[in-house]
Amino acid sequence: MRKFGFALLVIVASGCGDNGHAPLDTTPDAGPDAEVYVNCGDGFTDPPEQCDDGDEIADMICSATCRLTCGNGVVDTQFGETCDVSISTGAGACPTSCDDGMACTSDVLAASECTATCINDPISAFVGGDGCCPAGATSTTDSDCPAVCGDGVVGIGESCDTAINSGPGACPMVCNDNMACTQNVLSGTMCAAQCSFPAITTPINGDGCCPSGATMATDDDCLPTCGNGVLDGGELCDPLITTGAGVCPTTCNDSMSCTTDALVMGGTCQARCTNTPITLPMNSDGCCPPGANTGNDNDCVPGCGNGVVDPGETCDRAILVGPGSCPTTCSDGMMCTRDVLSNAGTCTAACSFPAITTPMNGDGCCPAGANRNTDNDCPAVCGNSVLEMGELCDTGIAAGAGSCPTVASCNDSMACTTDAIAGTLCQQRCTNVAITLPMNGDGCCPSGATMATDNDCAAPTPTAFRMSDLDLRDPHVFVNFLGCRDVTDTPLVGFSVNGELQTNIQTDGDTPADGLLDLSPTLIFRPLTQVAGASTPVELNFADCTAPIGSTICRAGTGTSVRTMSTNSATGATTPCLTPLAGTLRPYTPAVTSSSTPCFVTGNTTVMLNLGGVPITLTDARVAATYVGNPASNTVNGLLMGFVSEADANATVLPSTLPLVGGQRLSSLLPGGMGNCASHDTRDMNGAVRGWWFYLNFTAPRVTWIGP
Repeated sequence: MRKFGFALLVIVASGCGDNGHAPLDTTPDAGPDAEVYVNCGDGFTDPPEQCDDGDEIADMICSATCRLTCGNGVVDTQFGETCDVSISTGAGACPTSCDDGMACTSDVLAASECTATCINDPISAFVGGDGCCPAGATSTTDSDCPAVCGDGVVGIGESCDTAINSGPGACPMVCNDNMACTQNVLSGTMCAAQCSFPAITTPINGDGCCPSGATMATDDDCLPTCGNGVLDGGELCDPLITTGAGVCPTTCNDSMSCTTDALVMGGTCQARCTNTPITLPMNSDGCCPPGANTGNDNDCVPGCGNGVVDPGETCDRAILVGPGSCPTTCSDGMMCTRDVLSNAGTCTAACSFPAITTPMNGDGCCPAGANRNTDNDCPAVCGNSVLEMGELCDTGIAAGAGSCPTVASCNDSMACTTDAIAGTLCQQRCTNVAITLPMNGDGCCPSGATMATDNDCAAPTPTAFRMSDLDLRDPHVFVNFLGCRDVTDTPLVGFSVNGELQTNIQTDGDTPADGLLDLSPTLIFRPLTQVAGASTPVELNFADCTAPIGSTICRAGTGTSVRTMSTNSATGATTPCLTPLAGTLRPYTPAVTSSSTPCFVTGNTTVMLNLGGVPITLTDARVAATYVGNPASNTVNGLLMGFVSEADANATVLPSTLPLVGGQRLSSLLPGGMGNCASHDTRDMNGAVRGWWFYLNFTAPRVTWIGP
């Protein structure tokens, strides 16, 4: 089928009747190109004139003798020609292909017709996958360059390079990290040589290494060393042992007032505590030793030690057991109190048990206000309004995060799942089990079921709407031809973008005609539903639709097909289903129109258009339109929008067969793009990506659809 393209048209105008034609000039000394009507330049193209632009001044289109300049067999460099299409070979012939067979050049056929020329620029950028390894590149900077052992560069797959004599990248000959407790291993050869130093973990006598965990008893390389973290023979402790047997004491207070506490040889592996009973009276040392009294020791309380709890005493040391005996240790058996012995060894000795109020993991206590999340000694308590470890929810949380599910919250709005609450109390959770068995009346048509086995199943009837009109509204297309021209709606030498689109959509322009309209973007709903807020599958298919357009019948085409979901406007909605993004439109005329209610809009998808052999990929694309009738016989105010990144537009090269713009980048046609002639910039942003948002309006009446 005929594709979207640019055409260079020659405008031919003729005069009325033959009576106004001047006779042929047959001056004997005039050359063949001079043989024209004497009225060449009158604006009428009369045989044998090939053109007549109203003057006898030669330009890039028409010569002074009313002959076409391009195709005259001469390279008219004064008019910007680089070749001539009438020259078939040799000097002056127009190139059709620019491949110079060199991997490291970019080959581009620029312009067309008599201005066609080849550009074979050398590739200097390091780009992986383009087949070129440019000068100065290596395998580390360009994946097209092979790694070469001995080139002085550690390439991909190499661990070193033999041309590097020392420092980073040099290949090792021997391996030695000068560590007694590692093995020195050299593996690989040439540029794969590398050292490894695995730790020695097994005790072996005589290898000079005392590995972790070894002692003199298992390895004769180990020596009794204070501070090696091991309790060696002859040591009481080791400073590097932090828990359990072998920990060195740093303080020696036994909380007994009548003992003298001392740290002997502190900081060594012989550190130990001594707690010597006080036997001699001494004022103000906090102790009243046996036999002392207030006369020789002011620490003694009157009557202390007389077997009676006197006023001012809490106990008496002479009472050994039972009521009145002085405590030496304290324990109330409660996990959430601290056991404190005050005034030990005196007749005012007493126990106190202050409550633990600060959460602390591993102390066995869960203080008031703490929970499992702040103290691992606390059990998870269902209903305390805190979602704790081990709970799926908490019944004390009324709503939001951590609240237990309800029948309503477990509804996944899927007809083919059974929605329920599993578990009890703080272990409740939603279950949404897929329905697999047919059952009449449950609203579900499970996989494999049919109308014959489940009356909930229905055969979806596809409903198709073919676009009978499609117009690009933003951005506009500008070309540099006798000045910067907007060819979106205004024809230039017979061509405009939207004019060509309508021709392709509404006619069969193939030669010979194939009976199909040239371009048929079609929306197929499976099935069509116009219920407010409802969703249904929809497909955008570039279908095969018969000509003429008035009686067209469509079926699925072999080209691009995009499947997505459409959603109708909600009940009472007043805003359009889809509007252009703020800040992405320019004041072009006509302006972009939006679909009003009742309408539908699709989800985000990717649409690939092929316009005139130019692939254009619209990302984050959406489609919307207004229903006409219920069931709809037409959709109007249609809007197709999507994003083309600047990188994709730069990478898309127009076919060399296109006049004026052949071989140029797509971005060169869009304002703000590389090489575009427009004085304004219409580039937009999609997140952090720069490019152009495309907006196309359409009308799509309902058509007969054949097939699935």
